[in-house]
Amino acid sequence: MKKILFTTALLLLAAEAFSEGVLFRFKHNKGDSASYVSTVHEEVLVNGKFNHNAEIINRISSQIKDVLNDGTAVIHATYMTTENSQSYYSNLQWGEDFESNFNRKITGEMDIGEEYFMPTVRNVPVFPDHPVEIGETWTADGHEAEDLRQTFGVDKPYRVPFTARYKYLRDEDTDDGKKFNVISVNYTFYYESPATYIDNYSMPASTMGNSAETIWWDNEKGIIDHYEEDFKIIIETFAGDIFTFRGKAGAQVTEFKSLNNDYNLKLIEKTVNDLEIDNVSVKKSDNGLTISLENIQFEPDSSILMASEKLKLKKIASILLQFQNDLLITGHCAERGTEKNRQIISEDRANAVADFLKNLGVRDDYHIYTTGKGSREPAASNATEAGRAKNRRVEITILD
Repeated sequence: MKKILFTTALLLLAAEAFSEGVLFRFKHNKGDSASYVSTVHEEVLVNGKFNHNAEIINRISSQIKDVLNDGTAVIHATYMTTENSQSYYSNLQWGEDFESNFNRKITGEMDIGEEYFMPTVRNVPVFPDHPVEIGETWTADGHEAEDLRQTFGVDKPYRVPFTARYKYLRDEDTDDGKKFNVISVNYTFYYESPATYIDNYSMPASTMGNSAETIWWDNEKGIIDHYEEDFKIIIETFAGDIFTFRGKAGAQVTEFKSLNNDYNLKLIEKTVNDLEIDNVSVKKSDNGLTISLENIQFEPDSSILMASEKLKLKKIASILLQFQNDLLITGHCAERGTEKNRQIISEDRANAVADFLKNLGVRDDYHIYTTGKGSREPAASNATEAGRAKNRRVEITILD
């Protein structure tokens, strides 16, 4: 009997050793960085009636700070989120930054504190502890951490648990030699809020929904390359109001390389000098390398760039095209007029420059952002015309 059991165990080990399939794992190396841009296009209904359409953009940058003995990564991530449902500008407005610190196992499970709102979907994907063949399925628990601060006044992530169903669909080879494992992820959820919330009638009483996602997994790098998702979320409040969010989402990894160093600073400064671009300076900043266009000129009573500024921007475009990082365009103005008008002027200037760079093909809609600072961050004193000229500027930051 013992001999039979021993032989059976050997056969099982041999079968496992020679079984076909792919062992899916996140690959963690200390210092590795990644950047994603995710987009959400959703329709919002209130009590069954259309309310508005929204486009939500998340720019996600992460770095592995450490790797533990079992391969678990200690990750620091920054999330910038912006919503275009209310904006009359054509460009993405630079939104609020969120930071997260969390651990992630090589199989995908996350350990993240209650104080962090991002990422929204957690423990997707989670992989089994054995190689998986095409057509094989598995399940794993996850949860969504919804940010309900603005809509419902909830000051912590609103956690909704689910069980995800996975299937290894197929392999795909791209024309540029990349190989992806295509995996489907589907889940539904229903969650009733704790009764303690009933004192606030605007709070969610129940949350239900579903998600159908397709992931293109790069197992050589051990990361998601891109994904697509269809989703629907229905929230009913204690007051009886029903909010429905439905739409599509997706994300892709972008090539990211830190540029905020002395070498690139001097390289861009030399190019600016060689191209004889006047009133332009380059500096290292918190977000990346910043090219500052001082005393930028527009046609009278408009946000239309003067011909001289367009020529200057064409030269700067030749510099920006050498890099792949996202761009942040920041408008500033001198301390003239009302605070409200200064804010509008600074935003108009940023958007005019962003539109011109997009028309030149420097970046597409999802990799260029704008913001206006009014006169809140002067580069010089507003007491002199020379100082005010320096403050009438637009800054182009090659983002880290």
